[in-house]
Amino acid sequence: MMNATALVLGTDQRKKLQLVQLLTTTQLFDRVKPLQTPTALFQHLKNGPADIVCWALDNEENKAGWVGKLSGYEQWHDLPVIAFADNQESLLNGFTLGASDSLKLSTDLNELSARLQGHLRRWQRLLDLRQSKEQLQKMALTDPLTELGNRTTFDMSIKQAAARTQRSGSPYSLLMIDLDHFKGFNDCYGHQAGDKVLKHVAEAIRNSAREADICCRYGGEEFVVILPDTDAKSAEVLANRIHKQVALVSRRLHLKQQPLTVSIGVSCADQKGSTHPTHLVEEADRALYQAKENGRNRTETWRPPSYPTSIDYGYMPTRELAFGT
Repeated sequence: MMNATALVLGTDQRKKLQLVQLLTTTQLFDRVKPLQTPTALFQHLKNGPADIVCWALDNEENKAGWVGKLSGYEQWHDLPVIAFADNQESLLNGFTLGASDSLKLSTDLNELSARLQGHLRRWQRLLDLRQSKEQLQKMALTDPLTELGNRTTFDMSIKQAAARTQRSGSPYSLLMIDLDHFKGFNDCYGHQAGDKVLKHVAEAIRNSAREADICCRYGGEEFVVILPDTDAKSAEVLANRIHKQVALVSRRLHLKQQPLTVSIGVSCADQKGSTHPTHLVEEADRALYQAKENGRNRTETWRPPSYPTSIDYGYMPTRELAFGT
């Protein structure tokens, strides 16, 4: 196996050195790293790769809590741990202590290589399966075009944000973002250009958001951003950043014939009113509709029961002058 790393653990320096030499002789590993203590082992696992742990057992060793601790971590519980000893009693003790396999230090080199290769292959298959599972999970939660969260991610995340508000009392907000005149843009530049613009707008939204914010594609040319622990005023600040970033995208893409702008609806929920996600979405949608009705390229914030307040970002030349480069 190429690029495999073996970690060698043991307190008996003679046995540990013997084991390092033995593993090197198999030519299965491009790195064989001796370690003194289980603490050093865990430190390495947190910071570097490992494909197998080879453990030089002491004759009197009768406990090894680190093996159980290792199996308690999801990413390491299948990592092969091979105990090496020089007598039958210690070999059996290796299994008792939780090792995946137990071998004599005097094992024939061909047999040793075959056994180790078997463990390495199983470990690699597990890594491949884990990676495939992670990719499938990501695909199930990610919009393939924009690489933002998809509708499933949004539905899960807004429920979590609502539950957090109910527990803590802190508000959470929602931005509903829609590209202005996107149908006309597609008619003017074509659908491939439209997809390109969606990607750029998604990137602008992602770059504007904070680390805790959840950005998703809601459908078509519509995006949403969930803002945990955020009031309406702070949500408007983020909306302002998004307008600026989209203006930069429009200039960067030289969209003079059909400038790129967005309309944004803002809603906020706290314990003073309903925190239910459905209500928050409805209110953001009403605010977005109002932004469209009031001329587009603007942000409207829903503040019931009064009429929504608005922030007008003007037409492209005005916004360019206001925002600068």
